[in-house]
Amino acid sequence: MEQAVEHPEVGKEELASVTQIILGMIKTSKGLRIYLPNNPVLIGFISDLGTKMAFHLARYGELTLDVEQFTLRYQGALVYENKDPKESMASRLHADGIRTLFFDQGVEPAEIVAFLGVVGFERPSSDDDVVTQLWERNLQHIGYLTEDDFTDPYLLGEAEGADQQRDALERIRQELAQQLPPPPRMIPKHLLMLSAQEEAWLRKAVDFEGRCNGLDDVIGILAAIVGEVQEPELFADFTAILGNLTVSLVVAGDIPHALKLARFLDRLQKLPTTAPEQRQQLAAALAGILSDATVEVLKVALDSAEAGIDYVQLKELLLILGIPSLRAICELLGRVEKLKVRKLIVEVLVELGREKPAVFEPFLSDPRWYLVRNVVLILSLIGTPAALKMILGLISHREPRIRREVLGFLERTSDAKAKTYLLKYLRDESSALRIKALQVLTRERLSFALKPVMALAGGEDFQERPLEEKKEIFLALGELGQESVLPMLREQLLKRYWFQKGNEKESVQLAVLGLGRIRSRAALELLEEARGQKKGGEVRTMLDQAIASHAARKRNRGGTR
Repeated sequence: MEQAVEHPEVGKEELASVTQIILGMIKTSKGLRIYLPNNPVLIGFISDLGTKMAFHLARYGELTLDVEQFTLRYQGALVYENKDPKESMASRLHADGIRTLFFDQGVEPAEIVAFLGVVGFERPSSDDDVVTQLWERNLQHIGYLTEDDFTDPYLLGEAEGADQQRDALERIRQELAQQLPPPPRMIPKHLLMLSAQEEAWLRKAVDFEGRCNGLDDVIGILAAIVGEVQEPELFADFTAILGNLTVSLVVAGDIPHALKLARFLDRLQKLPTTAPEQRQQLAAALAGILSDATVEVLKVALDSAEAGIDYVQLKELLLILGIPSLRAICELLGRVEKLKVRKLIVEVLVELGREKPAVFEPFLSDPRWYLVRNVVLILSLIGTPAALKMILGLISHREPRIRREVLGFLERTSDAKAKTYLLKYLRDESSALRIKALQVLTRERLSFALKPVMALAGGEDFQERPLEEKKEIFLALGELGQESVLPMLREQLLKRYWFQKGNEKESVQLAVLGLGRIRSRAALELLEEARGQKKGGEVRTMLDQAIASHAARKRNRGGTR
């Protein structure tokens, strides 16, 4: 469709309006070939064309188009040209003798669609000609004149020149308008006599047909072919078609239809009657659904708030794809950002790797720490000895966030042997992880940690440690050692710093923390002994508070008993 050629007798706006109508007809006729009747794109084309036509007719009156072999003209101005006979709307009209078209006010979009359904397609040679088909449709607001009308001497008279020809056309139209419409076709009565049951069934069938998705029909047809075909080459071709269609559906975010196809391929693969070679082809089709390209597109769809993806169906789809797609599923886990989706993928991977956690080993050396962290979580949820062994190998990982994830696993696990690995964190380069490990050892009263903790308290580097870490060390000493560490705490409590009052205060503070965890009278006596030696200041106040707190705990325990 080229830009309309201007004509001196036609205004630019009027000519532009006609041009837009012609363009709308071209788009709509192509849409009728491509889309189903309920497709939103086609519905949009039809609505837009109807609006433009109604606007033009309301503003300029009747739309008349002269038909030539490959062109359409409006008041002499060229508005359409296509010299391809198979594609040219003008060629189809001209070949069947139509020379003029009329569109009157009140024309409905349904009439325009019916008109384009006749002239917008190349008709099979067995079909009736355009004139016959237009006559059968009885379009009330769309008229035409044929070549025979122009040669009728009664209607044309002696018309000569453009003005006379237009007058002649008007007389022709008036003459045709006065003719009676063709009689309605008579339908035999027995064809209309439906029972109430038949009518109800017919209504249900029409309703079902209206709601039917064309994609379901395509899937059903392809599945039927693959399920019945015996020739190896045809089976391979149609299996590949199903695989490619599933990929396209995943990329489009259409998980329900992708799941439907994946189910079919998976079930067919597991049938005992399926030949080994066919099983391999089906497995290859399933394995090819998730790739780097589809993972990236799926990631965007999953992170989108408007995606509306059914997570139950997504989980089933990922489980069907299974171990052959494990790398792609882990890659998806590493890319997706939405927490709910990550949780779903973790659940899928736990289920896939429960029997053989070694499948995750290649991902433990991935440079993306967050992916490794997620794999650690997956292995911890699997919880088998083999999974535990893989996790423990990451205690010395260079990334502290991964070491923290392993520490979290050691905190959660009920495996007594695994708990001993907490001691490795007492020498971790991260103070935060050392403190966390001390807290876990103290809370769970793991007595095997007493000697390593005592070594920390007596180490040469103790004074260089952060104060918070020193406090956790002495809390662990008191909780784990009880009365066995009283001599060590007494030395810490009564040690004098003649010229370093700040160090003395810290030493007393640490000893008091340890004594506060010892559940015996000896701890209270030691505090009272120290109070007798400390004459005043912050240290004396600290001891008074510790004694009062110790006495209160003793009363509470007595009241409980």
